[in-house]
Amino acid sequence: MVRRCEFCDSPVPADATVCPVCREEIAEETLERILPLLKRPDAPDVRVLGPIDRMWGVIRRPAAAYRDIGQKPDGIGPLMVVLFNALIMAGFFLATSTKLTISMDIDGTMTDVGVLSTAWGGAFYITATLSILPNILLGFFYLVFGTAFAHLAFKILGGTGNKSKTMSIVGYSMIPVLLFRLIGILVVLVAMPTIPLSVGGALPTEASMTLAINALYANPIWLTIDYLTTAAFVWVGFLLIFGIREAHDTSTLWAATISIMCTVVLAWTFWQVH
Repeated sequence: MVRRCEFCDSPVPADATVCPVCREEIAEETLERILPLLKRPDAPDVRVLGPIDRMWGVIRRPAAAYRDIGQKPDGIGPLMVVLFNALIMAGFFLATSTKLTISMDIDGTMTDVGVLSTAWGGAFYITATLSILPNILLGFFYLVFGTAFAHLAFKILGGTGNKSKTMSIVGYSMIPVLLFRLIGILVVLVAMPTIPLSVGGALPTEASMTLAINALYANPIWLTIDYLTTAAFVWVGFLLIFGIREAHDTSTLWAATISIMCTVVLAWTFWQVH
């Protein structure tokens, strides 16, 4: 939705403070007054940023960071987000694996030892490593699909940005998911109980490993992690307000409306698929 001057009804740039036609001063949007975090950045706050600085800026100063992304979109940042996500998911698998134990005789005493420290640990490390490539491919699929869906939605609703801008804002906006997955790893390490793969010194069997892994993933702690993921989606939705506004030159209110719609679809899809 194009912003219009409240005095002469002429179309004006979304971040304009003076109408280019009648030269009247345009009031700040109501939503920006209610939530100062959404206020558009002043020109001195905008810098030419690299991908790492943009990632940090999205967390620390999203208004200025997304202004920079909107002016010069890039694919390196979204690519790095996909790669980081794949590495974090491999770490998630290894963190979960630390909760599997094997009963072993150590100096005459039966002791529960983490499976990663035993001869069976290599298989878990190999599995984690092999999972990186599929997670990269899955990340690219979601990035392309999410970009296509968002771009179509923006165009239908009157957006003016191109596909490269949409991909950049979608990619950078997924950073909260990475952060909350790191928190999820800590939750697993701290709160997840250990599950024995074997007891009394017996060697693990395929049946015992299957039972242990099923018990591990049936733990209620995963519901907490699902809630953390949903919270990450809410943060993603908040960031999309800045991204949509800058990439498609819309008003803050219209960007917030589209962002809420995208967040609802994202969260609903997650819970349905999950």
